[in-house]
Amino acid sequence: MSNQSAVILAVLAALAAAAQALAPAHWVPASVMAWQRGWSVARSGFFAAIALMLHVLLGVAIFFIFEDTLVSIRGRALAVFTLLLIGVALAVRLVRFPRMNEVFRAGPNGAWSLVSVLWILGPCELIIPVLIKARQVGIGYLVPLVSFGAATLVVGVATVVAGRIMWNKPLLLPRGISWGTEGRALLPVLAGLAIGLGAMLRLA
Repeated sequence: MSNQSAVILAVLAALAAAAQALAPAHWVPASVMAWQRGWSVARSGFFAAIALMLHVLLGVAIFFIFEDTLVSIRGRALAVFTLLLIGVALAVRLVRFPRMNEVFRAGPNGAWSLVSVLWILGPCELIIPVLIKARQVGIGYLVPLVSFGAATLVVGVATVVAGRIMWNKPLLLPRGISWGTEGRALLPVLAGLAIGLGAMLRLA
């Protein structure tokens, strides 16, 4: 695989990562918890970075557990697999998102709110097709993983911190929670994923 194609794969992986980091489940629960606890911007960002790194690493772990089977999925089957994976991941997060209520009930000092935030976030399923494609085109795992992880951290931390600041305005919090449970909140996420993953899967 040429260096140019490797760069393209890294860029597309970053685009997909940035898009998925905008999904409400990736930043609303963490930002609400940080706001409840009165965390500073720095502490909120640090927590978001740790949570998102765990999120990506769990997805990587799932890939390596099933690596031999996953890398055998090619061509149109890989595209179908990716679409199904995205659909299942989004559906699961929509089901999990109502657990935001547990974040509120736990209050600023409750340990359960931390568990709820991490549970809503879950593993990063979308790193799986990225790693599959990287293996198939012979680029190795490091470049796309770093690209995907960096984009997830940059966008994810930024949205958590922005949310932490926004919730200081009383009317924004209920609107934000309501918006997060609506399907239309996922439209820009789906658009970014379609562009990033769709183009990536077409790489030879």
